Amino acid sequence: MRKPSAKLIITTILLNAGLITCAGIQNKVQAFTDKQNWKLPKDSQEVLIQNELEITKDNIKNLIEQNNPEIEIMKSKIKQAKFDLRSELSAWYPNLDISGSGLPQYLAGSTDKNSSADTSSKQWKANLSATVRWYLINPARIPDIEAAKDKLENAKISYEIKLRDLYLEGLKQFFQLQKSNQEVRIAKDSILTSETSLKEAEVRLDVGIGTKFEVLEAQTQLSKDKQLLSKKSGELKINQRKLANILNLNSTTNPIITSKTAIIGLWDTSLEESILSAYSFQKEIEKLILKVSINNNQANSALAAIQPKLSIFNTYTTSFAKGEVAVADPDTGNEVFSESNTIGLQFDWKVFDGGYGKSIYKSKKEKSKELEFDIELKKKQIREEIEESFFNLEIAKQNISNTYNEIISARESLRLALLRLKAGITTQREVVTNQRDLTQAEVNYIIAITDYNSNLVNLRRETGIERLKGCNKRTDANPRQENNNVDKSIVINTEKMASPCIELL
Repeated sequence: MRKPSAKLIITTILLNAGLITCAGIQNKVQAFTDKQNWKLPKDSQEVLIQNELEITKDNIKNLIEQNNPEIEIMKSKIKQAKFDLRSELSAWYPNLDISGSGLPQYLAGSTDKNSSADTSSKQWKANLSATVRWYLINPARIPDIEAAKDKLENAKISYEIKLRDLYLEGLKQFFQLQKSNQEVRIAKDSILTSETSLKEAEVRLDVGIGTKFEVLEAQTQLSKDKQLLSKKSGELKINQRKLANILNLNSTTNPIITSKTAIIGLWDTSLEESILSAYSFQKEIEKLILKVSINNNQANSALAAIQPKLSIFNTYTTSFAKGEVAVADPDTGNEVFSESNTIGLQFDWKVFDGGYGKSIYKSKKEKSKELEFDIELKKKQIREEIEESFFNLEIAKQNISNTYNEIISARESLRLALLRLKAGITTQREVVTNQRDLTQAEVNYIIAITDYNSNLVNLRRETGIERLKGCNKRTDANPRQENNNVDKSIVINTEKMASPCIELL
């Protein structure tokens, strides 16, 4: 049996190693692709709403942290910044480079000469070199590390800002869904009232004490209330999907809220204290300050490119050869082994780079000045946002008081109009008008509370003040049935009204 040549063996080994490496990379890519959830739904059952998840105000933040893809992006950026910092910290450590030529290599050849004896070469040879280098002086090292640290801190701050913004958006959408629930309830109760009014108008028409016009008015009001219910039901579905998107719920799950619209607390901090708290709390200014620091460090790093570097190095080289080169009769058994070790200092200095380093330095410094002006603008913007939220909160307070009083008046007007109608001293038009006023007053009351809560969470997000003063509910907020002759469905809507705070009335 013929013995395989060394050349064939080496070639086979290298080829197999290459195939194994390629196969490994392909398997990793396939595993990564299979792991990703990139498949788009194709069946209607995959997007059909089949489940409901009850959401409370207290679990919104946890759901956002766990599910929202924007939060996952910010977490990934923090990890990226950590790895970048590690890569810059590696500049403090020595580098080890290993290189080899011909591991091994085989030389075979011959030379024909006219004036002397012919020569030939037959030799196996291997070379290996290892160099350890450590920069004693590297002007770019410290600014690069400091810039990487600032970028990591900047990524963490960006995460906090994004989480707060999404949490604020989630709370606002929570309040909007609460509002939609109440508006649907008001619309349904208004339909019950309209149906009762229509039946009474038809009865009066049948017994001869009413008119066809009153029946038509009652029918018109009933149609308007049904339109209102259709509109508010649509808004409810829209707000459900908006909240589901913020929380990144499963495509087959809808969020539901069982709690009623209610005042979540009272803001017990002055405008001036709120502004001062916002200056110290908001991370946006700190983020801009970090950007200034990053640019200054990058400017110093650019300038370091034209500053001298000093490194210490140690190079060890070894070689092995078996055979001979350029001799008449090569001895394939001849072995030669050599090694050397070199240690020394190396000095590098790019004396002139055409002004590139200085230009980058000046550019980064100008960017830092720009960011300093941005900080001043951000301070003004923070104050403006606090004042706007504070004044809007005051407006919402007044609106809560006014709309509550409007409900009380409209409820009493409707009760009296119904009594007058039964007594035959008024028309159905007055009842319809008062019923419409009561429905609108209730809607305005729910809107006022929602606006109040939204501005309240705005202030909490902007100032970092979580403490709220407790709200003393008014115990007589719900209407009482004062006349047994009045149908209970007339006032059922106001019986479900959220109780206001005594401090806001």
